[in-house]
Amino acid sequence: MEKTVLARVAALPRMSLPELKKLWRDVYGEDPPRTKSTFLVRRLAYRIQELCYGVDPEIDARIAAKARELFASPGRPRTRKASYVEPIAGTRLAREYKGIEYQVTVLADGYEYQGAKYKSLSKIAELITGAAWSGPAFFGLKQRKECKR
Repeated sequence: MEKTVLARVAALPRMSLPELKKLWRDVYGEDPPRTKSTFLVRRLAYRIQELCYGVDPEIDARIAAKARELFASPGRPRTRKASYVEPIAGTRLAREYKGIEYQVTVLADGYEYQGAKYKSLSKIAELITGAAWSGPAFFGLKQRKECKR
């Protein structure tokens, strides 16, 4: 059995795209994703071994835990916790950018910038810079991670 699995996995890179798609349908029972053959080869190699040898119970438990975490509320994955502490309402954030100082006031339900209200600090950073920015990073709310040596 071991040699058969090894031979099947070793043959995958030499298979044509139509052959890989047919094998995908056989082992997954559904149409393959529209992607490169290298992706199909890697996934098929894993699946062939998975069907033969099974899945390590520890890995299976980690996958199930991650799925529960991502899909805790129906139809919507949970968002990550912010990596910074949200300033309290009334706090003024200031940032100098290209020689101009910009100020934003933190509100209970958003931010105020130049007399307009915004829900996202990132939107304000984008207005200032003209590029997509993380608002908390732009205004210095996120702590930089130190390199481990």
